[in-house]
Amino acid sequence: MNLIFNTEAHRLALLNRDNNSSLNPDNAHLTPKSERNRIGLRVVVLSVLLAPATAWWTVDQPVDVIFSLMVPPVVMTMLVAILSMGIRRVAPRYAFTERELITLYAMHTVLSAICAEWLMVIQPYIYSFAMFKDGDTRIDRFITPYAHPWFFMPPEMASKLEDFRNGGRNFTYFLTKLPLWLPFIASWTVLVSLVGGAMLCINSLMRDQWNNREKLAFPIIQVPMEIVRIGGGTSKIIRSPYFRTSFLMMLCIDLLNGAHFFYPNLPYINLRFIGDLQQYFPSPPLNAIGWTPIGIFPYMAVIGFFMPTDLLFSCLFFYFFRKFTQIFTYAIGYTESAGTFGGGGLVPGPPYFSEQSWGAFIGLFFAAAMVARPYLREVWRNIRKNERPENQVPPRWAFFGLLFCLVGLCVIGFIIGIPLWMMMFSVFLFLIFSVALTRLRAQLGAPSHEMAFMGPNQVLVDLAGTGTLSTAGISRMVTTLLFFNRIHRTHPMPHQLEAMKMGETAKINQRSLFVLIALAMVLGSVLGHSLYIYRGYRFAAPRSWGESTGTVSSLLERYRPTNPVALLFIVLGFAMVLGLDFIRFRFPGFPLHPAGYALAMNFGLDYFWFGLLIVWLVKLFIERYYGLKGHSKLHEIACGIIFAEFLCEGGFSLYSMMTRTAAYSISINGRLGWNQ
Repeated sequence: MNLIFNTEAHRLALLNRDNNSSLNPDNAHLTPKSERNRIGLRVVVLSVLLAPATAWWTVDQPVDVIFSLMVPPVVMTMLVAILSMGIRRVAPRYAFTERELITLYAMHTVLSAICAEWLMVIQPYIYSFAMFKDGDTRIDRFITPYAHPWFFMPPEMASKLEDFRNGGRNFTYFLTKLPLWLPFIASWTVLVSLVGGAMLCINSLMRDQWNNREKLAFPIIQVPMEIVRIGGGTSKIIRSPYFRTSFLMMLCIDLLNGAHFFYPNLPYINLRFIGDLQQYFPSPPLNAIGWTPIGIFPYMAVIGFFMPTDLLFSCLFFYFFRKFTQIFTYAIGYTESAGTFGGGGLVPGPPYFSEQSWGAFIGLFFAAAMVARPYLREVWRNIRKNERPENQVPPRWAFFGLLFCLVGLCVIGFIIGIPLWMMMFSVFLFLIFSVALTRLRAQLGAPSHEMAFMGPNQVLVDLAGTGTLSTAGISRMVTTLLFFNRIHRTHPMPHQLEAMKMGETAKINQRSLFVLIALAMVLGSVLGHSLYIYRGYRFAAPRSWGESTGTVSSLLERYRPTNPVALLFIVLGFAMVLGLDFIRFRFPGFPLHPAGYALAMNFGLDYFWFGLLIVWLVKLFIERYYGLKGHSKLHEIACGIIFAEFLCEGGFSLYSMMTRTAAYSISINGRLGWNQ
């Protein structure tokens, strides 16, 4: 069992290989240390110049940014790396270094994360309450009387938005209308930047603990690191026959499938959704297994080759455990909620998967804090003494930055009418979740971490009920903090930490990187809002999904007392995590990891569990019979597959953006719908 599941040696070997890579091994000793750590101005300028392209791609093609390794920043870095390879052949001194390519990727992945789900949720609500009421009396009763004009357009502005509603205008016309939107862009940018700034400060304070002391695996950064090594001239992976073979095979399959999309008579090799296990269980209680898609999605599945094997097994085990729980819950009489992954959003019901998920994430946060106690005491001493480590963000700066962001968020909540205790509860609980999710991704490397409709709202209602919450407080909290309570597929905090880890491998000055990540967040918000608005003037404004209105009206129209059963399941999830941690501490070879439980209890694995199962079986075989050498070949194969998939997806996306028509997609969501 230890031989199969203990992959610490493999993981540390890969990590050490990353940490030992140098930017220019032949010349590094000739350069002063301060110069080696400096980020050049040209890459900052290039990153800013390319930012609108990445932001537009993110805004216009959301199917490419609904998983952990987002396509736009990866492909953008890949293109610059290819350019660097060409420059190196004719003028080596002008080629981009690994440090520069990491900086570009760091800025663009954070920028893309901000532009993606957060703004996708926020932007339509700025105008929808005013423009798309369409006789919905709930908006007049529960939303517009309490919506603050800093963040949402009042109904009287609807007459100014007819051109935005109908579309058909060009970019020049959009620029003339931009002043109308600037106050809302500024307000939301401040709010989003304060939330992201708090996360950035936490990452800065905890970076050394997670990166160097606990030595988390960071599976997601393996592919971007190979890209920057190729561009920096230090990687030989493109010479590997394993890489080339997997790259060419995957490239041919995707190009064939892309051609089939336009010419259906051509063959099609289905690697997306192949089937659904539920169809084989038509009768209750087995049909309570719910939607159980059989899909491969190679670019997501092969990330499992980078994941520690015990964590990979844990994800699969707890996914099937959740499915069994659904069947069991139905069998004992809870027929309405047994087949749902989260009890139906804010309507908790057996088996309380969302509540279990919340307990698990709080447990992961608590366990991480306990492990880090000596480090936290050391950080506190550094804050008190104002120690300034070389090339690092001083802990005192990060600490006071965190306090500033937290106070700023509470002040905004107070000004717009959210009760202080509700604002503090939502912010602190969201940051607890964010820290746990960030550490989970650094440790596990999940291809996706979709926590569907899981947010502080749910815990607040379970804990306090609706009787103690005012109508204004509920309305303002739900509408303003909706992005706290969505799906979290492109949560920015993991991208920040991964950028710091990549910077650390290249010995980048962390102070400079901190500033550039902060700049990328602000730039992402401003560009994202502006481009969403431009799309409205160009192609007609989309409606919001009505989630805020539905949630607010549901909470206010039906009284809900404190839910002790839901709270009990939060405690159960918390205890499950601590129990698994205790068992793993006492029995080091124990294969189940609490991170797998936290991820599987929600919707994080449903799309690609089958692909991970195949990868897990292959990985077991290779590790059993070929060891570390075989593991390195799997690394090359995985990189080849992901490189090919992302390059093809980049081409398909470019075609869609230029022609305004759909094309094939490798994504879990197709451009023509769920299963294109």
